Amino acid sequence: MDAGSKRQPHGASSEFVLRTELDPIFARDLALLVLAGSVPTVAFLLLGPRHLLARLSASLTCVVFALRYLWWRWFISMPEDQLPWQQVWAWVFLLFETASTISSLFVYIAMTRFRDRSPDVDARKNSKLLSAPVDVFIATYNEEKQILERTIVGAVSIEHPDLRVWVLDDGARAWVRELAEEIGARYISRTKRVHAKAGNINHALGIALSEGRKPQFILLLDADFVASRNILKRTLPLFEEEDVGIVQTPQHFFNPDPIQANLLISSVWPDEQRFFFNYLMPCKDAWGSAFLCGTSAVLRVDALVKCGGIPTATVTEDVLTTFSMIEAGYRTIYLNEKLSNGLAPEGLREYVSQRCRWCLGAIQQVYTKWGFLGRARIRFVNRVSAFETFLYWSSNFPFKLMVVSAPLIYWFTGTSVIFSSVSELIFWLGPYVVAGTAFMATLGGKTVLPIITDVSQLIVAPALTKTVAIGLVKPWGHPFRVTAKGLRTEGITIQWRLLAPFAVLALLTALGMIINMYPGRPLYGTPGYSLNVFWSIFDIALLSMACAICVELPKRREEERFISGEKAAVIFLGTNQIRQCLVMDIGVSGARLFREDGWDKVQENGVLLLDQGAVVLPFSSVRSQGNELAIKFELDDKERRFLIKRIFTGDYGNEVEKVSLSRVLLNTLRKVFS
Repeated sequence: MDAGSKRQPHGASSEFVLRTELDPIFARDLALLVLAGSVPTVAFLLLGPRHLLARLSASLTCVVFALRYLWWRWFISMPEDQLPWQQVWAWVFLLFETASTISSLFVYIAMTRFRDRSPDVDARKNSKLLSAPVDVFIATYNEEKQILERTIVGAVSIEHPDLRVWVLDDGARAWVRELAEEIGARYISRTKRVHAKAGNINHALGIALSEGRKPQFILLLDADFVASRNILKRTLPLFEEEDVGIVQTPQHFFNPDPIQANLLISSVWPDEQRFFFNYLMPCKDAWGSAFLCGTSAVLRVDALVKCGGIPTATVTEDVLTTFSMIEAGYRTIYLNEKLSNGLAPEGLREYVSQRCRWCLGAIQQVYTKWGFLGRARIRFVNRVSAFETFLYWSSNFPFKLMVVSAPLIYWFTGTSVIFSSVSELIFWLGPYVVAGTAFMATLGGKTVLPIITDVSQLIVAPALTKTVAIGLVKPWGHPFRVTAKGLRTEGITIQWRLLAPFAVLALLTALGMIINMYPGRPLYGTPGYSLNVFWSIFDIALLSMACAICVELPKRREEERFISGEKAAVIFLGTNQIRQCLVMDIGVSGARLFREDGWDKVQENGVLLLDQGAVVLPFSSVRSQGNELAIKFELDDKERRFLIKRIFTGDYGNEVEKVSLSRVLLNTLRKVFS
């Protein structure tokens, strides 16, 4: 992180010294780190995480230490006496670091407020809007049958007295029409598939308004999201405030994302979007900056018509819809209740592609009238929100690449981006990191953690940096790519194109560090040498984790399984034996059953009885091992759809209830070194 300058780092030698006693500098550093971590922690313990004063004091602590660090970076830690091109690199690094830090400050400030709308819904449980006419729009393009089937089954199972379900098929597939009509939904296709999903919805809106009764509200669902039965009971009462145009609910997922799956942490670490939907969006709602997220949202039809439909100016039509409604006098609010379950990207390439689309949409918005400097009549807080979104995508991910490149450039060229010793960096950067970690550990439910969060951003950084660069120069003319779903693989898949940059960076960083480890080398013992050793070790660890994520494990099951634990019984048809058991996990394709007395080695086919015999599911035995019996369901269409409704619209879920940091670390190390 440093090199070449003639100055000596402030308050410390250039060599790292392991202190064996509490010297004054070490005591000062330790006291500052304790202060930074204790202010947020104590505030939340004494007042509770939702108390305004606790949030303000914790946020202020993070902001103060962040600004303190930036002051040091700008006025003290910049290297001197380097060649012009070296200084340019140092200043570019600092500018992106500053932008990334400011992006974090927006989050800390946003999280000083919080809004829980569940009590508002409870207070309006007798709302007249609970009988309002509602249409469900399911936008689909290339999803396979088993994905679309469960979405349609879930939609027609929504508890509402006046409901129509429409399947909006941009793929013009005959089997989709047959499936929709068979389950009880209406079917729409179009010949001119312009403006992708936004155009599909606008086309369907015109048809829905012209056929039969007019819908007062529309529930938007992506083709891989299954709505809960009570989604309209919980969202419609919030529309009693006439300026509410959109009620967004969180996106929850029943399968692990590639970060969870490929690091073996699916059961101990939540998906990457949990922080945004569970913790940040309620805060944005409190500020009036919540926005439409594409699926699992209810829209007021009159407001949508007044806006001219879903905007088509960018590839992220959902965000623009919120801004368009603001111009028309309508708000977007957020109800933080689990009211749908969806499919997270199953493969790493699909995960990266989805983030690139979001990133491109944020860049494109800058060029529209709804950009943070645009001419649209939107509120100041929404301009700030648009700017924060742009800053997040355009600075955080390029900066992640700079962080893992800086030591490499140092080892081979002697170019510094920062002039500091290890001790000095701890004094200035340490409190900011500790305060932020304490803040997020409480208000973010441990969903944001250094290293794991860093590597989840690093894995998409090369693709997103390219997207930012291209989007700023050429914002339009890029094809809309639908995230592929329903992926299954039999063996290990290595994403070489994604892995190669991380592997090369790790190897070259290690090589550069090794070359300069010996006395007599030009960089050995110079100011910043020790700091770059530690920085390189940190980067190599991150890059190794990124490489591990690029090695994808097999995905053999056709359907996801849900943790159950419910009591059940089994009747084996050949002998009519009845066995009491527990359901360990269950899916549409099969289940695992547990019995304390064990199972016979050879089992016959039978039926599984749930809900005290009210649910009967035929199965064939797959294997028995010890106390466990694996079964495969043998269901007809009616039985399968009944099971889809029971599993996907009820109380089943696969989310991580408790984060285990020790198991996150152990499982990650096991994947990296396996």
